[in-house]
Amino acid sequence: MKRHTLIRSAVAAVTAFGLAGAIAPLAAAPAFAADAPAELTVPAERTPDANATVINGAGETGYLSGWTKSGFNWTSYAGGSTERVVMPEGMDTAWGTGTDVLVLTGKDAGSVVQRNMKDGTQRTVPLPAGQRFAGAFGDVVVSQGTLGMRLQYWEGDVLQEKAVSGSGTLESLYTHNKDGILVQQKISGMTLLCWLGKDGVARSTHLTADEYDNGRIEVGGDRLVQWTKDGKASVWKTSDFWSATDHLTIAGYDSAQLLGAVGDSVLVARRISTGGQEHYSSLDYRVVAVPFTGGPERVVLEKATAMARFKPDGTMLIGAVVDGHQGVYAVGSSLEPTRVRESPSLASVPSALAVAQGRLTSVDRVPDEEGGHTRLSGIDLSVTGPLTAGPRTDRGTDAADFPVAGTPDIQATGDGRLVYRLADGTVKVLDAGAKLPGRTLGVKADLLRVSGRYLATWRKDERVQVTDLDTGSVVYTGTSSRSFALSGSTLWLGGEPGLSRAFDVRTGRPTGKDMMAPCLTTSLQAQGTDVYWECDREKSGVYDTLTDKNTLLPAHEGALLGDGYVAWQKDNLLSVTDLHGTKGTHPVGKPAVAAPGRGWTVDRFGGTVAYVDAQGDTRVAPSGVAGTRLAALDTDFPSSVDAKSAARSVRWWASKPLVSWDLALVNVATRNTVLMATGVETRGVVRLDWDGKNSAGKELTPGAYEWKLAMVPADGGPDQEITTPFDVKGTVRTAPIWRDYIASPVDFADLLAVTPGGTADLREGDDGLLDGKVSGSGWTDAHTMSAAVPFDDVDGDGTNDVLVRLTSGELRLYKPAGKALTPSTPYAKIGSGWNIFDALTSPGDMTGDGHADVIAREASTGDLYLYEANGSGNFKARVKIGSGWKSYLLAAGGGDLNGDGRTDLIARDSSGVLWLYPGTGKGTLDTRVKIGGGWQVYDTLVGVGDMTGDGKLDLVARDTTGVLWSYAADGKGNFSARNKVGGGWQMYKYLF
Repeated sequence: MKRHTLIRSAVAAVTAFGLAGAIAPLAAAPAFAADAPAELTVPAERTPDANATVINGAGETGYLSGWTKSGFNWTSYAGGSTERVVMPEGMDTAWGTGTDVLVLTGKDAGSVVQRNMKDGTQRTVPLPAGQRFAGAFGDVVVSQGTLGMRLQYWEGDVLQEKAVSGSGTLESLYTHNKDGILVQQKISGMTLLCWLGKDGVARSTHLTADEYDNGRIEVGGDRLVQWTKDGKASVWKTSDFWSATDHLTIAGYDSAQLLGAVGDSVLVARRISTGGQEHYSSLDYRVVAVPFTGGPERVVLEKATAMARFKPDGTMLIGAVVDGHQGVYAVGSSLEPTRVRESPSLASVPSALAVAQGRLTSVDRVPDEEGGHTRLSGIDLSVTGPLTAGPRTDRGTDAADFPVAGTPDIQATGDGRLVYRLADGTVKVLDAGAKLPGRTLGVKADLLRVSGRYLATWRKDERVQVTDLDTGSVVYTGTSSRSFALSGSTLWLGGEPGLSRAFDVRTGRPTGKDMMAPCLTTSLQAQGTDVYWECDREKSGVYDTLTDKNTLLPAHEGALLGDGYVAWQKDNLLSVTDLHGTKGTHPVGKPAVAAPGRGWTVDRFGGTVAYVDAQGDTRVAPSGVAGTRLAALDTDFPSSVDAKSAARSVRWWASKPLVSWDLALVNVATRNTVLMATGVETRGVVRLDWDGKNSAGKELTPGAYEWKLAMVPADGGPDQEITTPFDVKGTVRTAPIWRDYIASPVDFADLLAVTPGGTADLREGDDGLLDGKVSGSGWTDAHTMSAAVPFDDVDGDGTNDVLVRLTSGELRLYKPAGKALTPSTPYAKIGSGWNIFDALTSPGDMTGDGHADVIAREASTGDLYLYEANGSGNFKARVKIGSGWKSYLLAAGGGDLNGDGRTDLIARDSSGVLWLYPGTGKGTLDTRVKIGGGWQVYDTLVGVGDMTGDGKLDLVARDTTGVLWSYAADGKGNFSARNKVGGGWQMYKYLF
C-alpha cells in the first residue's frame, strides 16, 4: 500500500462581510467543449410486457390481451401489429367473444359497446332496465337481473332481445365459444349445467354439475373438456352433450389447470414455481398434452401461463417462453408451438433519483400484469477512470411503507444510507446494503436534509430538528425557519434577512461562520464550504464561505448544489455552472422530467450529474469542473477514552470518494505510531473497528494520542490529512513526553549528561534551551557508567526510565521517577556481558508493539543488533539488523523524524555525512537518506526529543570546542538551521 506524505494545513475563518464588490455575476458561458468528458448511459431495465401474454379472447383475425388495470390491446395475426383498445367514457373492461367482436363494459354502465376489431365498427347495446351485463358469446350479449336472464343481438340494424328459457332458475355463466355459453341453473334444489345458444334455450347436459365447484371445464373450438376431482376427464362436442367422445384419466388435479382439448389430447398446465401467490397469468407453468387414448404425457411448453383462449378453428393461444422469447404462441393439432407475437419490452422508468459518493439509487416503476409496482434499485458507478456502471441491485419492491403511487422524497446521506419521507410526513431510513422496508424514525417532516450520520427536518409551525441516524435521537433543535441546510455535522439556519448561521450539531454551538445573501432566503443547500441560497427563485446564488463571495445564478426552474458546481434546469435544459474555476456554464442534457430529485439530480459528494431521458434511460455526465478540496465533513470519536474500555469504532465522513487511506494511531508524547491501518477504495465513511489496543495487542499507556488519517481522493485532487486528538485515561499518571525526566509545569524533552567525575546531570529542556538540571553523583568505582540509554516508561508509573551500563558490562534499568539519577536509584538488573557493545541507543519503538527497543553495535564486528522489548522490563533475544556500522557515529535517541509514524535512526559516517535510516515499523531499517555533509565538526549527536513543544523531535550536537547546538526537525526527515544552546559542554564526558 503506497503511503502518502501527511500534510498539515489550516484555513483561517473569515467572518467579516462586505456585499459591495462581493457578489460576482455568473461567468460567461463558453461553447460546450467538444472534448467534454464522456457521458454514461445506464439503460433502464427492460422486461417483456407481462400484459401482452394475458390472453382474454381469440377471434378470426386477431386476439385480445390485457387487464382492466393496465389496459387492453388487440393484436392482428397478420404481421403481429398491435393497437390499443380505446375505451368509451365510463367503461374499462373488454371481453372476448370467440370472434373479432369485443364487448366493452364498465362497472355501473347501463349499456355495453360491441366493437368489431376487423373493420373498426361499433354499436351500443343498452341494457334493459334492472339488468346488468353477465357475459357474451359471438355477437350475443347476455344480461341478468330483475327480468331474469336475457339475450340481445343484432339482426341487420335492429336490436333483438330474447328471454332465456329453461326449466329452473338460471344463475352463473361460465366458459364459452362463439356459438354458446355454459350456464348454471337450479331446479328443485338441484344444480344443472346447461348449454345456452343464440336461440335463447338453455339445454341440459350430462356434465357433472355437483362437481363443478371442484371441477374444471374449458371450451376450445367446438369441444368441451370436464376434469373432475377424481382425476376423470371427459371430452364433449358442443353440438352434442349427451354422449362424450373420449374418456381419460389425468393426474395432479390439485396442482394443475385444465386448458382444453387440442388435436387428440387434453392440454393441462402444471405449476413449476412453488413460491408466491398463484396467478394463472404468470409464466409459472409447464403445459403438457395428455393423449385421449392414454400413454405418457408430452411436454408442449416448458414455461407458460395457465390462461389459454381458442380461435374459432380450435387452435389454442397461450402466453409462453420458447427459446428465451416471451410472447404469445399458437398450439394446433400437431402440438408444436408457433410464435404469434413476441412480447414488447417495457422500461422500468425511474421516478426519483439520488446519487452520493458514486452510488446511484433510483425509484423505478416496474411494469407488470397488475399495472406496475415500485422498486428501489442501486448501481455503483466507477469513481476513477472512465465512467462505468456496476450491476443493478434490487433493494426492495412494493414494501408496505413505500408508496406505490406517487414519489416520496428520497435523499442519500453519502455513507450508503437512504432517507425517505412518506406522504404523511413519516421519515424512514434505509441502512447501507439493506432492503425495504426502512427503519421508522421518531420524526415527521415537510422538508428534510441529510448528510452523513445526521438528518435535519422541518415541519410546518415547528423548529428544525437534527436526528442522529444511528440512534434515532434528536441531537439539536434550532429555529423554526424552513430555510436550512446540512453538510456533515454543520447545520446552516436562516434567520435575519439575508443572514444564515452555521452550527456544529455535535456541540450545539455556532461554528463562527456566517453566510450573507442579498435577500430573504427561503431555501438553503450546503456542501463543504459552499452554501446555495434561494429567495423564492426570484434570486439565487452560491456563497463561498472561504472567500465570502456570492456567485449569482440566472433565473431557473430548480437547482441543486454539487461538488464545486451547481446544476440548474430551465426550459427542459439542464446546465452546470462552475463555482470556483473558469469553466463558466455549459449544458448537460434534457431531462424528461424537470423537477430536481424526480427527473435529475447531482452527486453532492462527487463530480457527476444524473438525469432520466425521454426513453427512460438514466444518463450520468461528469460535471466537467474541478471539485473542491477533499475534507472530513464529520468525525466520530470521543475526546477521552478509558484505558480499560477504549474499544470502539472511529469514523470520518469524507467529502468525496477515496482511492485509498492510511490511518496511524500516534502516541503524542513519544511520537511513536502504535497502530496502523490501511484501506482501498472507500465511499462515504472511513471506519476502523478498534479494539482499544496497540498493534501488539496491549492496552494503551494512559496519555495523549491522536489519530492521523491520510486520505487520497479518487478524483485526483490533493491528498488530505485529518488529525483527531484524544486522551487515554487510566488509574496511573499519563505517559510523559519522550525523554522527559524532570517534573515541571511544562513538559519538554531532557538531556542526560555525565561528567568525568561521575555526576549524572539531567539537563531540563525549556523551549529549546537546557538550563535547569537535577544532579546525581556517585557514578565512580564499581558504579562507573560506561553508557546510558534514556528509555520510555517501562513500569507505567508516569515517568521515563533509564538503561545504564556499568564498566563491568552489567545492564540495569533505573527508575528515577522525576528525581536525580544515582547508583542507589531503584533499578532492575537486565543482564551482564553488555560491554561487548561500543554503542547503545534507543530510537524508540522499532517494531510497532508500543514499547521502546534498544539498538546495540558490537565493537569487534560493527554488526548492528535489535533488542526488542518484551513489555515486562526486559528484552527478547537479539536480532541482527545490519553490518558494516563500525565507522559510524550513532546518534543517541531518535524517534520518528520523517513523519511516517515509524521510529528512525540517525548516523554519521567517517566523512562527516549525516544519514537518516528510516524505520520500517517491523524491526528493520530501510534504505538510508542523506541529510547533509559537514557534520564531522561534532563529536556527539543526540536525538533528544521535542525541546520546543512543536510536536516534532529535535537533534542536539556538541562541537569540538564544547558548544552545544540544536537543530529543529521539520517532521519530513530534515532539520532547520542550527541554534546555539550554549558553550562549556566539554565539561561532560558523555551526552545521552
